[in-house]
Amino acid sequence: MTHQPYEDRRESTRLSDIISAEELHPTFGRQVMNGLGGLLLLLITGVVIVALVLWKSP
Repeated sequence: MTHQPYEDRRESTRLSDIISAEELHPTFGRQVMNGLGGLLLLLITGVVIVALVLWKSP
């Protein structure tokens, strides 16, 4: 209740998009390739970590 006058004067909390002139919108194919590439990188990282843990275990 005590903050109500201050909250009314505050700017809205919605964020507005800032789009620069050189911002590119990737195509659907590029997004799919980025997703598959990231998935493959995570898979390889996980396999390497599991292999290192099994290799160091007694």
